[in-house]
Amino acid sequence: MLEPSRRDGTLAKDGPIRQAGRRFHAEAQRLLATAHAHRTRYRLTGLALLVSSLVGCKTDSGDYYPLQAPRWWYFAVDATVLDETHHSRYLMQNAGLAPGMDNTVHLQTAQAGSADYMRRQDGAVVRIASLRPGMRGPHSDTPPRVMLPATLKPGSDWQTQSTLALVESRTFEPRDRIIPRRLPVTLAMRVVGDEATVEVAAGRFTHCLEIEGHGVAQVPTDRGNGTASVAVEVREWFAPGVGLVKLARSETSKSTFLKDGQQHWELLDHGP
Repeated sequence: MLEPSRRDGTLAKDGPIRQAGRRFHAEAQRLLATAHAHRTRYRLTGLALLVSSLVGCKTDSGDYYPLQAPRWWYFAVDATVLDETHHSRYLMQNAGLAPGMDNTVHLQTAQAGSADYMRRQDGAVVRIASLRPGMRGPHSDTPPRVMLPATLKPGSDWQTQSTLALVESRTFEPRDRIIPRRLPVTLAMRVVGDEATVEVAAGRFTHCLEIEGHGVAQVPTDRGNGTASVAVEVREWFAPGVGLVKLARSETSKSTFLKDGQQHWELLDHGP
């Protein structure tokens, strides 16, 4: 795992993460080649790069979700699943336009070997496909997953698709496991403000877009003999010109068969 080069988690001017960012291009090209090889099989009609980062002043969705290369973001991620908290670092980078497509599809690669395909669509930023380790080719988002809508003002709302990734079964029965099945949940998203000030390790960001999301999913429990409701709560902060700077997510249930989970993201550094 790549580690920060300062005690506060930020990066030195030419530390290991910045060096890794410069080497990241080769991995991005490999993922681009994989996507290109499978494009006829998967026929993606639209792809958009998920860049959850921003800093600064008020503007449109494209500025809150920069897609241009070679932008990169380095996050501290704390996730609690089954009462165990795991601390990790996560590096993402914009890899440029995806070859063989229509010059509107942007690719974002991640340290974990995944890729998201993003585009601007009618003023919104959407993800149209994703590629994850173990997949034979990109998986299309149908309909495209809205990351940020065209209208960004307090009260603006929209729906987006997500998957359960934190709540988990208390039992050891494989059929009861939640996370490996990537069960879907629809989130109702809403802009609650556009003047938030956020302080994280990467700095102090003003005029941030603050977004909250809520959703409920029904999941099978007790070896398929019952079901339970899982409530998902999300809060995100985006800074203009930078992207995602902070995120908090929880997945909770009143079911005795399930254990709640939480996750927190905080921006450590970004560039160029």
